[in-house]
Amino acid sequence: MGQAAQSLDTWPQAGFSPVCALQVFGMRRSGNHAIIDWLMRNAPDAASGGVFYNNCKFGKNPLRAYGSLDVYDAARDVTPHVGVAEAERISQAGVTPMAIVSYEDRMPQPDGQPQKASNYLKDGDFTHQVIIYRSFLNWSASLLAKIKKNTGFGATDRMRIMTLAFATYIQGLDRVGSPKDVVPICYDDWMLSEAYRAGILRKLGLPQRDLGRGKVQRYGGGSSFQKKVKSADDLDSVARDAAMADDPEYQVLLWTAAHDLRFMERLIPHFEQDAERLATLAEGAKLCMTLPPREATQ
Repeated sequence: MGQAAQSLDTWPQAGFSPVCALQVFGMRRSGNHAIIDWLMRNAPDAASGGVFYNNCKFGKNPLRAYGSLDVYDAARDVTPHVGVAEAERISQAGVTPMAIVSYEDRMPQPDGQPQKASNYLKDGDFTHQVIIYRSFLNWSASLLAKIKKNTGFGATDRMRIMTLAFATYIQGLDRVGSPKDVVPICYDDWMLSEAYRAGILRKLGLPQRDLGRGKVQRYGGGSSFQKKVKSADDLDSVARDAAMADDPEYQVLLWTAAHDLRFMERLIPHFEQDAERLATLAEGAKLCMTLPPREATQ
């Protein structure tokens, strides 16, 4: 990825020339928006504001194919978005903002391959690629808790969504394990350690203006477990596995993952404690189910 603002040569067609631009990937329920808002609060001093293209469609032009748009002013605050046209909103970020393009439930190309997520933009149009990820047990608990609130999904729908998400999650860990040209950010560590947050800013070449965790973001409905919490400091986001421990669907999912040897081998280098707990579960937990016999037919 390019390092100088002068290399970001496609962006002027968007109406601005970013002082830096990040391409961010991560699974849902991984603290993506808390971290992205924090990055925006630590935009370079030269940034006139910020433009955040959220949940863009993979392989499309992110300047057009995005889920929502947040614009930050020079004070690093989000500007009002109701009843304001897109061009007018973007103009509030100034001519040299910090830009972030995000992708949910998708991961960047393997190490050494050109980016394919942001059609119309090139590798040199981004200062860094970022992967936001979360410990397996906390992430899977949070995702299941979230989709269980959707009354349109039955148990089989939830199992399908979760197992597909497991595959993409582990692909992300594989990419984190080959971190050339990628800056990984672990949400669990980000929540727990100010020193870790400072280190991430150094890697991205951003000022350490704000090492706090900020407010709970509105995206995705905020926390699936603590609805009334407004400050991220009050979130117990590193213990979601305990909150879901007695949920039968969560137990079945963990039992399944624990018996997938390839999945476990890929998890161990990143979250050894999670893998050890799953291995213990695999050794001791039994599925106590007996399928009723088929009734005789005449």
